[in-house]
Amino acid sequence: MKFLNKLKKEKGTDAEKVKPIRSESKFSFRDALGNLKSAVFGKAVNIKELYNKKANQDMQSDEMLDLSSKLRLHKNKVRIRTAVILTIVLAVSVGYGVYHHVKVYRHYTLVSSEERSDDNATQYVFLKKGSTLKCNPNGVTCVNKSDEVQWNTTFTMQNPVLDVCGTTVAVADQRGNDVYIFNENGLVGNFKVEYSLTKIRVTRQGVVAAVLEDGDVTWINVYDTQGNIIVKNKTSIGKAGYPLDMDISSDGLKMAVAFAGIQNQMLNFKVDFYNFSSVGKDQENNLVKEVEYENSVIPQVQFLGEDYAVAFRDDGVTVFNGKHVPEEKKNITVEQEIVSTFYDDDYFGMITESDEEQQHHKYKMELYRKNGTKCFQTYFDMEYSEVKIHGEEVFLYSSSEIMIYTTAGKLKYSAGYEKQISEVIPAEGLGKYMIITPDSVDIIKIG
Repeated sequence: MKFLNKLKKEKGTDAEKVKPIRSESKFSFRDALGNLKSAVFGKAVNIKELYNKKANQDMQSDEMLDLSSKLRLHKNKVRIRTAVILTIVLAVSVGYGVYHHVKVYRHYTLVSSEERSDDNATQYVFLKKGSTLKCNPNGVTCVNKSDEVQWNTTFTMQNPVLDVCGTTVAVADQRGNDVYIFNENGLVGNFKVEYSLTKIRVTRQGVVAAVLEDGDVTWINVYDTQGNIIVKNKTSIGKAGYPLDMDISSDGLKMAVAFAGIQNQMLNFKVDFYNFSSVGKDQENNLVKEVEYENSVIPQVQFLGEDYAVAFRDDGVTVFNGKHVPEEKKNITVEQEIVSTFYDDDYFGMITESDEEQQHHKYKMELYRKNGTKCFQTYFDMEYSEVKIHGEEVFLYSSSEIMIYTTAGKLKYSAGYEKQISEVIPAEGLGKYMIITPDSVDIIKIG
């Protein structure tokens, strides 16, 4: 500034001609210091924040590493503990399974015992829904698992015979004319047949097939629940032959009849299959299949459900299968005499005299699936009076002993009973069975 004033005095107005010097912003120490302080303080703050942030990150990282390690160790411990527990559980389960697979129960606990109010002629039918039918010459009574009466129907029969399909039961007076049809809810229908009744079969729907005798003539008729004739088939020993046995499929559309006849002065045996749907309507008497046997007697035929049937021969079993026309699928031949047969909708079996391999045992039992696949064979000595299959179990019993096999061939239970046994049937509950004696109805639990 002094330099400019001096120049003005020396040059007068010429000073205006002098080019101005480019001016810089005024320096201020305070401002500079302040700016410096601000810059330094800001940097410091940033540095501190960065440091703290980094420190926090490092600490968090260390903590995370430490936590991760702890979690990893915990998980490993949990895995090891879980593996040990699972190994123990598996070992126990396998051991329990093996134990129960090989174990034969020989003891029971008496759960309940009710004095019988009926007579010894009463027949019992387990209906698989916790209901049991009691049938005698005076009528039918249905009770629940608590033995409480659900319904009853009275009638008078000389010799009632029963057939069961699922929860449908047909009761007929053998050598009489009366037919009654029931399910778990009560009476479905009843009617009289024209001639003396010798055999009866029922379907799930209540359709009834019956063999009737009228002197030398035999009728094989099919009825609905009200007695209306669906099919009427007349036969004689000189024509088709004498019916040894018959059965009807569970859907009521097919029927099998085993005949014994005379041909060329020789006895011959055959199985006839009938179809009552549109498949057989154009065939005489609805006959769709005839299978002859030259050297085998056919005392028994049985449908297993709707599409499978078996013909029990005196020398084995023939398995048939077909939705409309049954075809021969498998022949099973046995060398020993057949003592008993048994079946349900899924299995069939037979008991024969023992073979040469197991001569120290008296009997041989074989069980097959309905397609003819063998499930098992076993040998035993118990003198039994009845053999039945219920679900996945085979029952053999006498007046004093009971044996129960699974369908896999395991002997599940074998023991005597302190009372006289009339019948053994499953009861509601795992391992529970109903023992019918002359004086009581007992519920036992095995094991």
